[in-house]
Amino acid sequence: MKIFKFCSKYLKKYQLKLVIYVFIGLLTTLIGIITTYLIGIFLDTLVMAGARQDVFNFALFFISLNILKVLLGYLSTLLYIKMQINMGNELNVDAISHVQKLSLSFINQTDTSYLNQSVNNDSNELVIFCITIIQNVVINIVMLVAPFIILLSMNIMIAIILLIFIVAYIFIYRAFKKPLHEASFLFRESQSHFFASLYEQFQYIKLIKINGVQTEINQRLHKSFDDLKTTALKDQKINYLFSSLDQFIGIGAQMVLFIIGGLQVLNGNFTIGMFTVFSIYFNMMLSSARYFFNLGAIYQSKLVSFERLNQIFEQMVETVGNEIIDSIENIVLDQVNFAYGDKVVIQQADMSFEKGKLYVISGSNGKGKSTLINLLLGMYIDEKQGNILYNGENIKLLDMVTLRKELIGFSEQETSLVQDTIKYNLTFGKDVDEEKLSFYLELLNMHEFIGELESGIGSFINEKNTNISGGEKQKISILKVLLKQPDLMIFDEPSSALDAQTTEKFINHLSSIKQDKMIILITHDSDIKACADVVIEL
Repeated sequence: MKIFKFCSKYLKKYQLKLVIYVFIGLLTTLIGIITTYLIGIFLDTLVMAGARQDVFNFALFFISLNILKVLLGYLSTLLYIKMQINMGNELNVDAISHVQKLSLSFINQTDTSYLNQSVNNDSNELVIFCITIIQNVVINIVMLVAPFIILLSMNIMIAIILLIFIVAYIFIYRAFKKPLHEASFLFRESQSHFFASLYEQFQYIKLIKINGVQTEINQRLHKSFDDLKTTALKDQKINYLFSSLDQFIGIGAQMVLFIIGGLQVLNGNFTIGMFTVFSIYFNMMLSSARYFFNLGAIYQSKLVSFERLNQIFEQMVETVGNEIIDSIENIVLDQVNFAYGDKVVIQQADMSFEKGKLYVISGSNGKGKSTLINLLLGMYIDEKQGNILYNGENIKLLDMVTLRKELIGFSEQETSLVQDTIKYNLTFGKDVDEEKLSFYLELLNMHEFIGELESGIGSFINEKNTNISGGEKQKISILKVLLKQPDLMIFDEPSSALDAQTTEKFINHLSSIKQDKMIILITHDSDIKACADVVIEL
């Protein structure tokens, strides 16, 4: 099965717990089968005027078995919860890690709320399905085989008739297999799109309020809801028809049991105890047959989760080399071209950057300044044409993940901060040099801002970063790069967050440290251009 192959990594890791979990379920089932047989013996004992001691002995034995069953159930639940939480989390993390390795183009073209809902929900559904299915299949096989052997010894004809009903289940599933899958897939897809539209109502709340477009944006939500409603009704119809046929087969099987079993009692071939045991075992087998009958529908539903999640894993990850460099001495772009679809943004770019110089990249909007920086950072490593060389090494051969982490710092103009403290956003959990921090806070004129906060750099930034201004956000982004002290420092429009005096101090500082750095600034500021060693106009 595709789903089990997909989840095999996690099932193997917890295979011992899984074996114990299945064994406990099997033991619980056997207790149920034994208890049923004992009930039949007990009833016949009562009919034949058994002794009072027999009643007390049975009651004691019956209670003991059921107490054991309850304890086993508790252990089974604990094992299940631990496996489900751990395996679900590991699959989630693997999916997220894979997404993080994909091209920036893929991320930009994908609805992130849809992606989030798909990864989280589908991962957990697949794990739950695999864990429960392994135990349930074993249990229901035992519940089919063990009672059937007993029933066969009691009445061959009824046992054979029951097999005929089970065969009927198989034929019905085969007929409904494709419609069940298609209906489930369409429903799940429309459900994800609906939640994405719902998230949109909160994500763009400011835009909606400023432009007064509540009605227009709500129409988008209504449309996605209509699609959800249509697919949900179709999914329910096909599933109800499928389950209705299941119920008709169950009713027919019960009629056969009552008629044939009742006649056997009247003819003296069955005792009351035997009929009770036969009836319970018959329903036990019927329940197991129904389980396998409905398992087909459940599998088709979970197959949708597998396909959606597998589509993510099938996306090719970006090229990441294994060569690591200790420093960045120079960067060369050789005949580099890049386009977003049919729109060419960078064409025949030939330029070089060297350590010890301060570069300014300038140009009107839409000329590719941000795209150029993204190319330098290796963001579109498989989509560009031409070569980008670090110290003469092709960027595709380098471990750009490590390079960006250790040797590159980038301050964006439109920066996003993590929902955590200012300190965490500066260091991502690493220790901070207090002396350097104090120096750079003074350099960027941030002392007053930080000092007014109740917890200083330990102050919390909310999810949407609305408890600090856009200018302070960008200053934090600039401060992050300065504290990191990487070989390559890139700043996007830094003067937009700084006043003239602070900008001058900031540029003077960069000029003083440039001998050990490669510094690139994206800016239109003529004063900054005047301080640059090289100005690149796009």
